[in-house]
Amino acid sequence: MKPDPAEQFEALRRRYAAQISDRVAAIIAAWQQLEQSDWEKSVGIETRQLAHKLAGSAAMFGFADLGAVAREIDIGLKEWLELDQPLNAYKRRHLAQQIALLQRLATESKVTALLPPLTTTQEPVANPPEPATLLSTQEQVPANLPPSASSPTQEAPLHLPSPEPAESLRKTPVIPFAPREQNGRPRAIIVVEDDQAFATNLSEQLRLFNYDVHVIHDLEGLPTLVRAINPAAIIMDIVFPSGDLAGTEAIAAIQRERTEPVPVIYLSQRDDFAARLAAVRSGGHAYFAKPVDAGRLIEALDRLTGAEESTPLRVLIVDDEPEFGQRCAQSLEAAGIYARAITDPRETLEQLQSFQPDLLILDMYMPICSGIELASIIRQQDRYVGMPIVFLSAETNRSRQQSALSLGADDFLAKPIQLEDLVSAISARAVRARYIKRFLIRDSLTGLLNHQAVEEELSREFARAERLHQPLAIAIIDLDHFKRINDSYGHVVGDQVLRSFARLLQQRLRKSDLIGRHGGEEFLVALPNTSLIEARTLIDAIRNSFAALRHYGPTGPFVVTFSAGIAGYPQHRSQIGAMQAADAALYQAKRAGRNRVVVDTGGSEPATVHAATTHQDQSIPATPAPNWRALIISANGIQRRLLRQELAAHGLMYDLIPDVERALTYQAPITPNLIFVDMTQIEGTRIANLMLLREHFAAARIVTIAPAVAEQRAVASVTFGADDYLLIPLATGALPALLNRLSAHERSNP
Repeated sequence: MKPDPAEQFEALRRRYAAQISDRVAAIIAAWQQLEQSDWEKSVGIETRQLAHKLAGSAAMFGFADLGAVAREIDIGLKEWLELDQPLNAYKRRHLAQQIALLQRLATESKVTALLPPLTTTQEPVANPPEPATLLSTQEQVPANLPPSASSPTQEAPLHLPSPEPAESLRKTPVIPFAPREQNGRPRAIIVVEDDQAFATNLSEQLRLFNYDVHVIHDLEGLPTLVRAINPAAIIMDIVFPSGDLAGTEAIAAIQRERTEPVPVIYLSQRDDFAARLAAVRSGGHAYFAKPVDAGRLIEALDRLTGAEESTPLRVLIVDDEPEFGQRCAQSLEAAGIYARAITDPRETLEQLQSFQPDLLILDMYMPICSGIELASIIRQQDRYVGMPIVFLSAETNRSRQQSALSLGADDFLAKPIQLEDLVSAISARAVRARYIKRFLIRDSLTGLLNHQAVEEELSREFARAERLHQPLAIAIIDLDHFKRINDSYGHVVGDQVLRSFARLLQQRLRKSDLIGRHGGEEFLVALPNTSLIEARTLIDAIRNSFAALRHYGPTGPFVVTFSAGIAGYPQHRSQIGAMQAADAALYQAKRAGRNRVVVDTGGSEPATVHAATTHQDQSIPATPAPNWRALIISANGIQRRLLRQELAAHGLMYDLIPDVERALTYQAPITPNLIFVDMTQIEGTRIANLMLLREHFAAARIVTIAPAVAEQRAVASVTFGADDYLLIPLATGALPALLNRLSAHERSNP
């Protein structure tokens, strides 16, 4: 009988918990050695590595607070070790306090043994503050906990949880709702066009594809704007009142000022050789004659702005020597390759399915089974026939090496091997394998997953949703009257429509969402950890955007619409059932007139969304969006100004408070239901502030404000209890998108 995944996770968590005392003791010992060595950098590197490992793994096993403090130590030492910024007395004292907090949290977790006493050079606290009450646990923090260096008042750290994942997985039907993250921030581009009507139309089309568009109508202000926002690309007309090639001359001047040229796409009524030559000489990267199809323009923009980010290569190592396997993995990861090492060959098939490597490294001789036998087992499964297998072994007999290659391996590398040679050899093979795999699983026209690949990925996502008890929404989308497009404009134009729609889906959905061409003009989208209500809001927004997109045929511009059916887990307990329900909902949308989204509601009358009205049944109640009243908690002047301007532009009332302490005592004329809080006031040792805000403003949504460069830390705040986050400076449409997400959450949790 296959082991219960929840029980396996619980066993791993208990094993990890048993190691916490040793991990924290090692950090404390390294810290003490660092102080005694008068801050020797080699000791600092060791201390940071220990903290970094704990920060990266603790949250995974339910010890998020411990990991957060370790991350504070990691970040503090990084400023000194990598950025070469000397640590003044204030920063050293702050680090010492984090070390003390780490020890205390580990002790209070009740999974650790007694740690060695902490000795530091910091002065004792003469008058410790009164103990604070933790609203989440109703336990008290010991009074001798050192105060935060960043605040004059004592802030209570969160106690470590003592989760029981196995039990919670069995008893909890659905994990609490977490807001969907966006698929990256919009990339800023500049459109320079003196025809205002054309510029407005073009900018609207580009914004549909998640681009932050800045439009100017003359050349005078272009250099200043380029310096101000450093755009990902410039879309430039050629002909201006100042000259028939004024656009190319302006770009040439800008490129001469820059150390790195900005990508430029020219759009012009001119299509002659002289104009194209001037565009190339000025540093232009692409040229389109007007009118231009939005899909073709987006393809060029994505290519030039690096929108199609490549994910790291993945390599699985199977070697019975754990130290060797880990060393190989570390070397590969240092080169940007995501590597995982295992010692038990019996785990290989499970790791192939969960880790999905691009390449497999096998030892030739292992106790349980040989590498040759393991390669044969792998090759007997159709899905792994194309998986590159490389033997890495001390075997020097050439005939045995050849025998291994003949049984399914792709190459043989002999131990000992220089790590640089290993990285070089594996990188080249993995890149080639991924390139070949892309042709096998991707639709050649749209670049999306093909029918077989998206079905296989969907089965994995469905199993994951069942295992984690998270919702999964499945949408089947069909372009309306597509045969008429092919018949009226030809298959070349029809293919461009399909490519444009695929681009729109890729731009508007997350990287974790599944997108595939299911066949012809039908597409399949799977949205992990997404409720049906959220999926309906999202797919309908894409429907509106696609309906506004202009395509060009031989007789002029035209528009296309689509219909969609949505179903999912846990409403349907099998993948086949969910797919059939989504297909039935799509049929309902077609029968009801097309250009609409229909949601399966588990046997009730499906809920329909189209351009003008929304029909809902009792399964999905129609709760109106809340009237937001905001409270901004920030002492950062730039944050406050930008957020005030954006809130005022959308007609929202707001109050301003500099810190959490005053917010908790502030008597607002109207109780706020939307809290914007500076990330620095709720992270690290101040994380308890988040719980205090949650308790005080029980009916409010809490949004973290963070600079764009700190997005990962903002995402982490959501795991600690924030509802969402907002990045500063604000991208175009960021606030409305946030309010839509929060409103959808309000409707799903009335």
